[in-house]
Amino acid sequence: MNKVVLHIDANSYYASLEQQAYPNLRGKPVGVAGKGRGERTVVVGASIEAKKLGVKTAMGAWEARKICPEIIIIPANYDRYSFVSKRIFSMLERFSPKVEVFSIDEAFVELPNNATWDDAVAIAQQMKRLIRKQIGEWVTCSIGISYGKTLAKLASELKKPDGLTVIRPEDFTAIAKITPIEELCGIGYRIGPRLNQMGVFTIAELGAIPKKMLIEAFGDFTGSWLHNIGNGIDNNLVHSFRDLPQEKSISHNYTLPKDLSSMEDVKKAILLLSERVGVRLRKKNLVGRTVSVYLRFSDHTGWGERHTQKEYIFDGLQIYQATLPALEKLPYNKPVRFIGVCISELSQAVNITEPLFEIDRKYKGLIKAVDKINVRYGEFTVHRGALANIRHRIFSLPDGRNKRLYTPSSSPFLKRPI
Repeated sequence: MNKVVLHIDANSYYASLEQQAYPNLRGKPVGVAGKGRGERTVVVGASIEAKKLGVKTAMGAWEARKICPEIIIIPANYDRYSFVSKRIFSMLERFSPKVEVFSIDEAFVELPNNATWDDAVAIAQQMKRLIRKQIGEWVTCSIGISYGKTLAKLASELKKPDGLTVIRPEDFTAIAKITPIEELCGIGYRIGPRLNQMGVFTIAELGAIPKKMLIEAFGDFTGSWLHNIGNGIDNNLVHSFRDLPQEKSISHNYTLPKDLSSMEDVKKAILLLSERVGVRLRKKNLVGRTVSVYLRFSDHTGWGERHTQKEYIFDGLQIYQATLPALEKLPYNKPVRFIGVCISELSQAVNITEPLFEIDRKYKGLIKAVDKINVRYGEFTVHRGALANIRHRIFSLPDGRNKRLYTPSSSPFLKRPI
């Protein structure tokens, strides 16, 4: 028998967690915004009720209000979303050691070789009950079951919210005839239109195209994948998140709620982002050498520079100071709307020699002590004086879709009976 793969997709994840936390929001159209209620903010998550009225993710808040005047816009709480994701993914490990995180609200689970389709359905139902019991009654998920990751994800998309769909090998032909190619994960706004120009609109029509033609049009890798999936061959393997390679860079990007014209304010925002990069760097016991800074201006033009240090660094202030030589080369004097800070050329901290001088060792100890306080009492409970004003204006910063941010730690989990 083929491998049995489940795709678990939490429904309207951000908004559902807010509705779970605040019962007064339940049953109402809710838009979770990246930076609160301002007109320049973007809807990063919409409730099921809002989606039914036409609100979509990545839509501007002003546009969401135009479509749905009664929508309730609330600021995102990324710490909550990440914390709950870790809990959910650790729950999934009770069913199988092979859990691959796809995004903050999605994961694949590969069942043991002896699992049957009936076993998979029973396990999916257990997962749903466990999530409702442990996370909350308002949090639901759609689960797709198939013999590969691509088809399992397709299955989960076929019935939302709170769906459970199975695509067995014998089901593929019937589904392929009626399913548009755009429903397949991996066929986006670039590949889809090109396939349409070739007369391909359904998965079945994709399977009928000669493999050689697909390879000539899309290259060997993509062409072969398109041919295989069009013919129901889904060999996309599940890789446990515990096998993720070391990160190559850590970054924080932020679109400002208001353009900054003062370079002093820009530097303070860079310092704040640098501090957050430093915290993530230390959490992973990493250090880095190359620091990059990127600015986008009010006219949507951009500029960026990077600077490599002689020694490895780990602290937000060090990261910030590394951006200053680059900022001195800034050729423009325009209002800034977007800032990004990144550190790369990473290495494990244990591989780096400890500081030689006592003052440097004391500073390192101080940074660790501050981290402990902030972990216990909340981010930026203790912070540099320069951030006193700007941290209130730029506080809840999204971490993007970095899978490592919401996967459980490497420590063993308590696997209680289901």
